[in-house]
Amino acid sequence: MSDMKQILVGATLCACTALADAETPLKWQQTDTSLALQSGERVVWQLTFKKEEGKPYFHPLNLADGTTLTALRPDDHPWHRGLWWSWKYINHVNYWEENKKTGLSDGRTELVSVKAEPHDNHSARIEMALNYHLPDKPPLMTEKRVLEVSAPDAKGNYYIDWLATFTAGSEDLTLERTPPKNFSGGYAGLSCRMTKDVKGWTYTSSEGVTTSKENYGKKARWLDYSKGGGITIFDHPSNLRHPTTWYPNEMPFFSPALLFAEPYTLPAGKTLTLRYRVLVHSEPMDKDALEKAWKTFAGLR
Repeated sequence: MSDMKQILVGATLCACTALADAETPLKWQQTDTSLALQSGERVVWQLTFKKEEGKPYFHPLNLADGTTLTALRPDDHPWHRGLWWSWKYINHVNYWEENKKTGLSDGRTELVSVKAEPHDNHSARIEMALNYHLPDKPPLMTEKRVLEVSAPDAKGNYYIDWLATFTAGSEDLTLERTPPKNFSGGYAGLSCRMTKDVKGWTYTSSEGVTTSKENYGKKARWLDYSKGGGITIFDHPSNLRHPTTWYPNEMPFFSPALLFAEPYTLPAGKTLTLRYRVLVHSEPMDKDALEKAWKTFAGLR
């Protein structure tokens, strides 16, 4: 909770309904393939981790007033899964798009194991192991992923700390993207696809630019999408190519696109560690408040 108190310094308060009041107690809903936090009968957030789907995802991510931010498998891009991770190409094989008939990509993201630990204070920790490979072939790369979700504060704000360590197998791996052109291409990695109901909200970055086209291909420490409440992704200073380049568009969709400018080669046996914080804020937060939140995440205050 101390981190969240620091995050909210300088934020403008709003009159939105608090999630954690006595009238709407928080509770867990857990199955073999999902973990969800609820406020009364309303979902605050849900993480789904079905092994047959490969790529785990958060959906929905909701604001305190019930507004859903994320979209799951929209008709235009059915492989988009709320807040999720997918590489685009590994050694020139597509791990992103899926065959609409089979639901499978040419390259497979395999969920090997999950350990989900909901806590009494309504925070949670989830540990995952994943493999990346060709169909019926041994892993080219492994991943250890740790997700830590904070308890919502009195205003309904919560964050997801996303830590992923990728280890190449016995060969060098080229992590690649579709080259950017005409406000398309350049994406790979952590991504957030949002519902059309929030289309037209405002993008704001740490550099102050405020539209998707102004942010496209630009570097920034963080990028926010909001109208009062909303969602912010923070790039950690230890990350490859920090500050990251961003891929936002008007779907709406945005991603800290570390491969935007060029591919990256992960040498055989070597590791790549990436960390992000995703803040879901139900109250308005201006640029100064979000910059303070980034500094807290980065360990600078």
